[in-house]
Amino acid sequence: MTLTPARILLLILFSIATSPALFAQTVDDGLHKHIRTTDQRLLRLLHEGERGSATFRRMVHRIRHSDVIVYLECGGGGPRSADGRLTFISSAGGRRYVHIRVARLASADVQIALIGHELRHAVEIADAPAVVDGESLAREYERIGFLNARQLANTSYDSDAAVEAGYQVLRDLTGRLAAQLPTPNLQLPTAAY
Repeated sequence: MTLTPARILLLILFSIATSPALFAQTVDDGLHKHIRTTDQRLLRLLHEGERGSATFRRMVHRIRHSDVIVYLECGGGGPRSADGRLTFISSAGGRRYVHIRVARLASADVQIALIGHELRHAVEIADAPAVVDGESLAREYERIGFLNARQLANTSYDSDAAVEAGYQVLRDLTGRLAAQLPTPNLQLPTAAY
């Protein structure tokens, strides 16, 4: 077989397409890779969250043992949008896929707490097998959550469990009790499903 320019190009494209560096890395190395990201900083924060917070670790464990696959990325944020948001993507092949987008924050601890908040929403979905699309997700949050008044751009929901999970992750990471946080009304960046 002669190596024509077309075959060389095909070989190069195949090598690039199958390169492991192009695939999303996951927080777990197990058979079912349930939390996926291509962002090295987020991957590091996921590992730090697992090491530093029992709350974070429990949520990751629950997601790993569910049919929910999480795609995590940085982006968004700003004055008219949430710093964290979960979107239901699809249900196919016995799996439910969600996308979590979080704003890039300067504080690693607060960033991990925000990720923890959003992972709690993924746990809520894992615990609700009837959630199979955007409409059923909205119905579930009408039942278990509340309208997020801090979210201005779109109608969105939050849950007490996700809010508490974010604060608990922050307490786990910093070793501070709620009374030791800067103010009793300290708010994490806005997050919603």
